[in-house]
Amino acid sequence: MRRSALVLLFPLLFFASDAAAQKLYRWTDKDGKVHYTDQLPPEAAKDEREQLNQQGVVVERTERALTAEEKAARAEDDARAAEQRRIDEEKAKMDAVLVGSYPSEADLQRSYKERFDLIEQSLESARVSIRSQEKSLADLLAHAADLERNGKPVNQTVIDSITRTRAQVAEQRGYLQRREAEGAALRAEFDALVKRYRELKGLDPVTGT
Repeated sequence: MRRSALVLLFPLLFFASDAAAQKLYRWTDKDGKVHYTDQLPPEAAKDEREQLNQQGVVVERTERALTAEEKAARAEDDARAAEQRRIDEEKAKMDAVLVGSYPSEADLQRSYKERFDLIEQSLESARVSIRSQEKSLADLLAHAADLERNGKPVNQTVIDSITRTRAQVAEQRGYLQRREAEGAALRAEFDALVKRYRELKGLDPVTGT
């Protein structure tokens, strides 16, 4: 009886093994025509294809090979996506630092007030210096004009003083402009941080309430 069972079992095992070895492919050629074959032809090696089991269920899917242009475009897309992920991660870190560093908006305002005060002090100092140097320059020019009106030559010392003072005025004006630009940039930074801080705290971005 055991021998009879084994004799019957061998064909069944052979049939199951043969069925499992069979593969069915569904692939689409370059013209968009769908094919079903038990073997994948060489010309379909670069086409999109699916491998089906005996029940017609997709068990494996292979995309078509990309062209050089498509590979380059995909690489660019991947690079952009990676850069965006980096930006998002950096933004999340900055948000965490912002909320963790300032328990309240008042703390944030106090921190920036110190920086605003320092810039304002430097601006006022530059303005005072410019006014003083402009007065010196005006006095030197008036002195040179008096000499010319009286028919006297303007000596080299006066000429050098005028040149030097003009350069100092120009330098101080340039410094003043740079500090004013820094102040404007700091104000924009502060306003953006306050707005973001309020968003993270769930407050109104305008009123902070």
